Amino acid sequence: MNEMTRPIEVITQEIQFYKGQACMSMVEIGKRLLEAKQCLPHGAWGEWLKNEVDFSERTAQNFMRIAKEYTNPQLIADIGNSASKAIMLLSMPEEEREEFVGEAHEINGEEKTVAEMTNKELQEVLKELEAERKEKEQLKKQLDLFEDEAQRKQDEAVDAAYSHGEEQIKRLSELKEQAEAAAREAEKKVAELQGEVSELQMQKEQTTLLDATELEKIRMEAEAEAKKKAEAALQKKLDKAKKEAEKAKKEAKEAQAAIEAHEEAQKEAEETALALKERLKLVQEEADKKVRLAGNQEMAVFKVHFENVQMEFNEMMTCIDNLQEKEPEEAGKMRTAMKSLCQNIMQILEDKQ
Repeated sequence: MNEMTRPIEVITQEIQFYKGQACMSMVEIGKRLLEAKQCLPHGAWGEWLKNEVDFSERTAQNFMRIAKEYTNPQLIADIGNSASKAIMLLSMPEEEREEFVGEAHEINGEEKTVAEMTNKELQEVLKELEAERKEKEQLKKQLDLFEDEAQRKQDEAVDAAYSHGEEQIKRLSELKEQAEAAAREAEKKVAELQGEVSELQMQKEQTTLLDATELEKIRMEAEAEAKKKAEAALQKKLDKAKKEAEKAKKEAKEAQAAIEAHEEAQKEAEETALALKERLKLVQEEADKKVRLAGNQEMAVFKVHFENVQMEFNEMMTCIDNLQEKEPEEAGKMRTAMKSLCQNIMQILEDKQ
């Protein structure tokens, strides 16, 4: 183990300082790349990146995205001034990113903010969000299928209800018309029978006034008895006709009530269908809200980190070369540290195989 020449607290503070500087430098570099792209003529951008600032197109694009999307300087501080975390969070829209950074997230049973997470922990959270996004997308597909099927069934039910309703209304209307016609016919028969009864009663009264012989009296009594029976028969017919008229009126009233009940049931069916559609809409909106936070940018993040590591490695080697003539001993220590770092990286990669 190398002998410590300075307090660990000092080294820790310097690391934190340069971490913040690295992230803010990315923002500033991105701003100037945006400015340069506006100044350069068409077709000169790629050549300028390669020859003047030694950036790949993808690295430059990431720098510019950080400059454009991290418009709130406080957000840089909230993620712990971490350039790596800033790149990983580019997968989220700015408004969702601020909400995500502002909340604590559960990591192995412990609540942590983005600033408190390690890069690995943040990757795990983003990976969980990606899994959740896929699950929500599947749910959304199922909801879409369900909504389409429900809409189809609703349309079929409404069409069937309208078709059946029209048939029912037509049939009930016909029954109502028949009942009303029967009632009118019954009333007509009642009037005719009442006229016949009145005529018979008048004939009876006239017959009782005639002065005749005993035989004639017997004949008249027989006729009176016959007329009485005829009158009773007519009265019976009259009563029956009245009952039929009442029955016809009752059936007409029941037909009207049935029409009104059917119209009310049809109205309730339409309201129920509308309520179902609104509920499906709420479920879909809730699913859409949960889907928005999901995203998968693992490959993009890895490429950015890989290019940044290459860039940092080249810059560190340049620093060692520049220091070689002035401070060869310090340059040797730095080479030893670089070698140790590379060996540790190789060992980690071998262990992961």
